[in-house]
Order: sequence, then C-alpha cells, then structure tokens
Amino acid sequence: MSEECDFVKQREIELILKAARLYYEENLSQDQVASQLNTSRSNVSRMLTTARTQGFVEIKIVAPLSRHETVAAQLKKLLGIKEVQVVSPSSNELALNAVGRAAASALISELKPNQTIAVSWGRGLEATVLHCKKDTIPGLKITQLMGALSTVETSVTADDIGRTLARNLNAAFVPFNAPVVVSNQKIRNSLLEEGQISQVLDMARHANVAIVGIGSHASASSEMVLDEFRLPEKERASIGAEYAGDIAARFYNSAGKILNTAMDSRVIGISLDELRKIPRVIGIANGTEKVLGVIGAARAKLVDSLVIDLACANSILKYLSATEAVSA
Repeated sequence: MSEECDFVKQREIELILKAARLYYEENLSQDQVASQLNTSRSNVSRMLTTARTQGFVEIKIVAPLSRHETVAAQLKKLLGIKEVQVVSPSSNELALNAVGRAAASALISELKPNQTIAVSWGRGLEATVLHCKKDTIPGLKITQLMGALSTVETSVTADDIGRTLARNLNAAFVPFNAPVVVSNQKIRNSLLEEGQISQVLDMARHANVAIVGIGSHASASSEMVLDEFRLPEKERASIGAEYAGDIAARFYNSAGKILNTAMDSRVIGISLDELRKIPRVIGIANGTEKVLGVIGAARAKLVDSLVIDLACANSILKYLSATEAVSA
C-alpha cells in the first residue's frame, strides 16, 4: 500500500513539474496547459500554486541596474578605455552583485558561436558568472587564464569560475590542473612542457574574450595573491611598495608599467603582454580599495571594457583630480 501511495505521489509531482515547465518555460497560458494535460484550468492553477509553495519554482524580481552615464563618460575619457559601465545597486543589493549583473550582461553581449572565453579569478567574477544565463551557443568553450590559487575558497578560483560559467552557458569547459604559483622557475618550466597545460594556455592566449578581476594595492584579493608566493619579508615589502594592481597574478604599477619581477618566473598562466593581444578584455572592480588597480590597468592598456561600482568610480575621479592638481 505504501509503495502504491509513493507511486501516486511521484506521478502527481511529475504532473506538477510538467505544468510548471509548460507555463513558465514555454510561456503557454493556463488554458493551453490545461488542454495539453487534458485537465481543467482550475486544476492547472492549483498545480502552479503547489509548484511555487513546494519550491519547485522560484520567482525572482530583479530591479533594473542604476547606471551612471555621465560618470562613465568622464572615466572613459580620462582612462582611455573603450567602454566603461558604472553601476550602483538597487535597494537591499550588494554593490558586488550589481557589478556582477552588469558584467554578465557585457559578457553575454559578446558571445558568438565557436568562441573561446578565458577567465581569471575573484569575487567579482564569481558574481558575474552566477548571473550568466543564455541558450546554448554552438562551439562555445571556456578556459582559464591562470592556475588555481591554494589560499582562497574554491568558488572564486579560476577553475571553479570557469566550470560555473561553462555550466551556466551550456558550454565546454577546458581546464588545466596546476597551481598558479610554484616554488621556482625550474618547476614552472617543467609544468609548461606538459602537453595538457601548454595546450590549454595556448587556447587562453587565442581566446576571443577574456574576463578578469582587477586587484589593487593592499586590497584583500591582491594580498591573497602575494600570499601564494611566500616571499621573504623584505622582498614582500619591496613589491608591496611598488605595485598598484594585479590581474591573473601578474603585477603592474600605477603608471601602467608591468613589473617583470622574479615572481613572474613562478606563475602558471598567460602574461599581461599576452592578455593585451586578446581582442576583448572585460575588467571588473568593486569598491574604493580598487582605485590604483583600475588606474594602472587602464594605463597599461590591459582592459578595453571596464565594469565598476559608483563608489569606485567616484574615488578614481577624486584621485585623478588630486594628482592632476599636484602636478599642475
């Protein structure tokens, strides 16, 4: 008797799910759903209510992003970046989520069949890929610009970002299993000779679009990257005094000069010179702590599309205005 009850219950759930898919995914009216399922409209209404109350269907209201076109135009001119988006969150929304939504929209607008998308790491990218939803694009591939960081939670590493993005876009994910930083150049060179790693990095170099998080001097993300190198105290202090920001574990100063230090010889990933050659690079930053990183990345010509929040944008304008006044 129990098995029979379970069978009937399962059949009811399957019918409720079918009604929900027809109504919410295929946009049929309740009358059309009733006709397809050979039942009454009132019964369909009951099933749809049950689908919501049981959590089979989640309805989410997403407020439109607040975009600040005047501020974006100022930054576009001052930083020399082709495209700048400045957004602020809706009520009860974190700025990081607003930046992620805007960056996801920017990325999706770039997607075409048979493209390769390469990703770095970070919370901004995590927020972005969680908002990336699109019908399957034929031949779309996702890969990493860099190896994985060992000192951060897994959801924000390049391999996890890539895997989540591929899943959300129904794309193929092509990973390589390697750390982003190794102890010396000899180990790095040995790993780069591995066929799988060298092939994936070559794929990243020839990506159509890259999406990267921008680290900045003394920001939490940049400090995590520096932790990977396990530098002696004096050496860490020296790089700490010089760098303005980092992308994919590669560092640069506020003038846009790439810092080709001994650290570079220990990194598994594409170089910043190689990043520049990718046709479209979308950079993401959130918060006032990212000012120097964004300015340095712009001066180094590392990104041609920038998505930031209003607080970061205003802080950049304030910094540039102050430095211009000092130099005048």
